[in-house]
Amino acid sequence: MKLFLCEKPLQVKAIGKVLGVLDGRYDGYYQKGDTAVTWAFGHILTQAMPDAYGEAYADFGNIESLPILPQQWKMEVSSKTAKQFKAIKGLLAKTDEVVIATDADREGEVIAREILEYCGYRKKVSRFWISSLDTASVKKALAAIRPGKQTETLYQAGLARNRADWLVGMNLSRAYTVAYASGFGKEHTLSIGRIQTPTLNLVVRRDRIIDTFQPYPYYGLSVDFQTASQEAFTAYWQIPESLQNKDGLCVDKAFVVALAKQLETATGIVSVAKTERKNTPAPLPYSLSALQKEASKRFGLSSSKVLQIAQKLYEEYKITSYPRTPCRYLPKSQQQEVLGVFAALAAIDGSLAPVLAKADPNRPSRVWNDAQVNKHSHHAIIPTLTATFDMSVLDKNEREIYLMIRSRYIAQFYPDYEYDATVIMVESCSQIFKATGQQPRVQGWRTLLGKADDESAEEDAVLLPAVSVGNVLAVSGCKTENKKTAPPPRFTEATLLDEMEKLSDYLKEVDDEQIKKVLRSTQGLGTEATRAAIIDRLFEMGYMEKQKGKIFSTEKGRNLISKIPHEIADPVTTAKWELALAAIEEGRLTMEDFLAFQGKMITSMVEEAKAVAATRPKPSFSKGGDG
Repeated sequence: MKLFLCEKPLQVKAIGKVLGVLDGRYDGYYQKGDTAVTWAFGHILTQAMPDAYGEAYADFGNIESLPILPQQWKMEVSSKTAKQFKAIKGLLAKTDEVVIATDADREGEVIAREILEYCGYRKKVSRFWISSLDTASVKKALAAIRPGKQTETLYQAGLARNRADWLVGMNLSRAYTVAYASGFGKEHTLSIGRIQTPTLNLVVRRDRIIDTFQPYPYYGLSVDFQTASQEAFTAYWQIPESLQNKDGLCVDKAFVVALAKQLETATGIVSVAKTERKNTPAPLPYSLSALQKEASKRFGLSSSKVLQIAQKLYEEYKITSYPRTPCRYLPKSQQQEVLGVFAALAAIDGSLAPVLAKADPNRPSRVWNDAQVNKHSHHAIIPTLTATFDMSVLDKNEREIYLMIRSRYIAQFYPDYEYDATVIMVESCSQIFKATGQQPRVQGWRTLLGKADDESAEEDAVLLPAVSVGNVLAVSGCKTENKKTAPPPRFTEATLLDEMEKLSDYLKEVDDEQIKKVLRSTQGLGTEATRAAIIDRLFEMGYMEKQKGKIFSTEKGRNLISKIPHEIADPVTTAKWELALAAIEEGRLTMEDFLAFQGKMITSMVEEAKAVAATRPKPSFSKGGDG
């Protein structure tokens, strides 16, 4: 018998329909002939709690029993899923081949293979790999089932990550709670996590920078120049290096005031006057984090809400592709499906006909990039080939997210936005003044998405008059700009997601080039699939709070960061771990070596906590669990 093992019931409906087994419904599975389809409910198995490894670990407050470093890892069947597990185990006993049909990512691999491992299954394993659950995509994936060996290292990497998370959470949460807490209870427990703690540290660092920020004044100049034909424009003083401080600003007020006085009776000479035709391609389709950030800015939706909606559009409605992807490109093989996707979109929404009529399905686009897609398990989030769907079932937020995904896909087949970019440099009083302008020529994809969707750095500027090098300009006005430096803004969910992904703000304060290289070589803190849950967890634990859309660390969060070892809160540590997990996935490192290193680090940190605990009265931990 061939058994397809899915991650959740919704996948069963899509795959079972194509396999033709849905008429044969049994308790916990579908079967027709020699083909069966069953399902998990996400993780049916969970990591055993510390007391499963010995009575000494049952007492949360027994710091002397730490660290807990399992030699034989134990898993337990969740009581909520015991019935379904029994059905799967029974099927495995009479199965000759298991086709893993869970989500095509690291976590999906773990969900399936931990069941096979727990049940002692040793026969043939294959892998069904898919990014969309529409019928056409399922058929295509069934025709290209992979050998299980191809994805086995995904399981090793996922299992290593789960075990590392367990080691950090169970050991360090216990150790530092005992070392620093004044009593028992959720309000006293210190929850430490491999990803959540460095994420909290980003917020704490930002808040400290803001709270201790000392503003200082700086100065600038804007000058109104006028041509011989009375056309005026404004140019801005370019501060010479000799007058710039470490932030690139001018703090010499006397110089600026004197320059402004000189300019009152001066003229200017045009030293540069050039206009270039430039073009901006359509912004790429969304990755999950890009979708979350954009939806947060536009609609105020939380990252977890956006993930929930994107998952529903994929699993239940089957109108968009797999959402938990960090990729924003598409494989070249999907170029042949463009007309099919357009036809499906038009069938779902008849009002799209004029929009699609302006799209060129054969237009070359940077979105077709196999090299980028091959770096990840999945391509960008796009509409599927599903052609039968009633859009009226979508609620307001679901519709907003769907339209964002749909529009970004269609925009790939629209012309570039083209504009004339003008730069004028004027020399006056031995100083340089610069004006920039922009005039749209071809709106292209902006007719579909609008200016707000333009991810390019350049903003629309004023229309500048035609001038030539050597033209003499009159000064018709001069304005001194008195400004004060400002601290960086508080994080929002969108900007925190961005910082977790890129660590760009953190990198500004890193001097070590090797560390910078490590940070740039990873995907930041967490993954597309986990960042939303990490942020939610920090809110739930009371380490962060939101006020009018801005994220603040709480006193509890700041206290935690001040007490724990720097290494566990440092994004560099997490980045190095992520590189190690990637090495496991690529077969360059073993899970055993990775966990041995983790064990040494955990032991060292636990010993630090024991030293602190020895100097303080021991709080009462009559009950409890691990954070």
